[in-house]
Amino acid sequence: MFLLIAATASPAASSESYVSDQGGEGQTDVMDVEVRVNPDKDVNCVKTMESGSTKIAVLGSAELDVEKILENSVKVSSVKSAGEVEPYAMEYRDIDSDGYKDLVMSLDCHELMIQLDLRKCFCREVPLKVRAVLEENAGTKTIEGSDTTLILPRFR
Repeated sequence: MFLLIAATASPAASSESYVSDQGGEGQTDVMDVEVRVNPDKDVNCVKTMESGSTKIAVLGSAELDVEKILENSVKVSSVKSAGEVEPYAMEYRDIDSDGYKDLVMSLDCHELMIQLDLRKCFCREVPLKVRAVLEENAGTKTIEGSDTTLILPRFR
């Protein structure tokens, strides 16, 4: 049986809650983390057929050292499709000025639109979910978080 506890991640709310899957051979903890789409932009949107990249950040905290995230395990998905996208580049920097490093990932905009089937979501907000695995000695094995972004048609 799978037990899911949902928590809304907002800057004012605590971003650390845990979900447990107690079925199977052992217990797996999933840490709910705060995620931001386009953290460097004033407007949180992705344009269809846009060339270039979209950035998604996993925010670090006292409970999460983002440098312990296994880079080859990071996947971005959406409720709109079964597809997944992997970032092509990652960097560590403090984007929210809280003193903790954050993981900032670059994803290809075109691949994001195609693989997650977002082309049909014009002028709608779509949640993008990040899921990754932590190093063995980091305690919690998996992290997960999401943020919504507005899908806009490309006019120019």
